[in-house]
Amino acid sequence: MSKGSLKDMALETLLVHGGHKPDPATRSLAVPIYQTATYGFDTVDEMNASWDRTGLVYSREGSPTVYALEEKLALLEGGEAALCASSGMGAICSALLSVLKRGEHLLCSEEVFSHTGVFVKEFLVDKMGVDVSYADFRDVENVMQNIRSNTAVLYTETPSNPSLGLVNIQAISRIAKENDCLFIVDSTFAPPPIQRPLELGADLVIHSLTKYINGHGDTLGGAIIGPKSIIENIHFPGMPCFTGACLSPFNAWLIMRGMMTLDMRIQRHCENALAIASFLEQHPLVDLVNYPALPSHPQYALCQSQMHGMGGGIVSFWLKKKIGGLELAEANKKLLDSTRLMTIATSLGEGCTLIQIEHSGMIRIAVGLENKDDLLRDLSQALDSLAG
Repeated sequence: MSKGSLKDMALETLLVHGGHKPDPATRSLAVPIYQTATYGFDTVDEMNASWDRTGLVYSREGSPTVYALEEKLALLEGGEAALCASSGMGAICSALLSVLKRGEHLLCSEEVFSHTGVFVKEFLVDKMGVDVSYADFRDVENVMQNIRSNTAVLYTETPSNPSLGLVNIQAISRIAKENDCLFIVDSTFAPPPIQRPLELGADLVIHSLTKYINGHGDTLGGAIIGPKSIIENIHFPGMPCFTGACLSPFNAWLIMRGMMTLDMRIQRHCENALAIASFLEQHPLVDLVNYPALPSHPQYALCQSQMHGMGGGIVSFWLKKKIGGLELAEANKKLLDSTRLMTIATSLGEGCTLIQIEHSGMIRIAVGLENKDDLLRDLSQALDSLAG
């Protein structure tokens, strides 16, 4: 099917058919893995024409397998175009390097992924000369107060990593447009069907494809989605030529294969996470639970409207102090060591439930696809071990 005929299709259909058409050379129904570094031609004119028409001269600049994934991602988010990178950080760095100039102001959310924060501080500020300040993007008024005459980009995550703070995308989008700023949203924690930032007014949406969109924990990838004019500027001379953060054809193929079940997987992630969050909120050894779809979450109403009531697959919580005479750090470690189904690991969005301790003493669970009763039993017995 053509891209035009798919625009009004439902998400489940886009996940199956987006970017998918029989291979013109072999009629292969599955998208082939064009595992090549370069492309060969019979004449110089043929090579030049291929560059102008398709960009298929060297795989750092393009691959039919990657193009198919980019088409699917653009349809998924309702954008004109998409650009893939070798990781989520590859997408973030490529986007910011391409849209910012020395002396321009980046207003960055106070709550961003730690590696994003390091890149902003140690490269954009210290080496590139970008003017950077920070605001609490959960507070619309605070964002407005920090806009400057040279502000070029507003950058945030929602939900944020790891605190699960929510940003009102529509409200911040209005501020960005009023001040002629580009608004970039990292939506890794809430892919479709949870939310679609472009529909809410964001200019660019970024995903770590490694997480929910791939869903199998077996490859890295990242993507930037938005207007064709901006994506083309990031593509050349930005991402492939300057950073080399191109996505391999094999990884693109793995991600496309995983995407077909995204809608079903997201439903299970959210159902399991809500069950775990509700269980933890009632447990006597737990001090505080943070999950956007819980009525106790301070931004519950925004979750209901912006995220369609789906809280995502991350639950964070804090144990009470002095459980069984243990210091908090000791209790956290004992809890994690006592789990049987949950794996101590970083990342999120895959089949296995992952659990880790954050620097603040917060425990983060990246809820997987297991049976929720089995997960609750595992968590219950691990908590029981603390009181024993």
